[in-house]
Amino acid sequence: MIPLTLKLKVRNKNNKRFGIWLPLFVAWLIILPLLLLPAPIIFLIALTLWPCGKGRLIFYSYIAIFGLIGNMSGIKLDFQSKGSNVYINLI
Repeated sequence: MIPLTLKLKVRNKNNKRFGIWLPLFVAWLIILPLLLLPAPIIFLIALTLWPCGKGRLIFYSYIAIFGLIGNMSGIKLDFQSKGSNVYINLI
């Protein structure tokens, strides 16, 4: 499942915290058509290049993009600097 929200938490060295929730489903409404529009063209290019061996790489790479997006849910990133810590969760 694609992540629908992004939870961002920031904590500075004084232990002051704040968090923000960002809706990612709005971004997916823009990104999904941009990924689906070139699909027929990419598949035709992959079919024409299949005999020389490059079509398989193009075809599977394009499909892997959707798999990568689908498996992004549940990622947790922690960034630390001298003054603050940032925690990012894709839910």
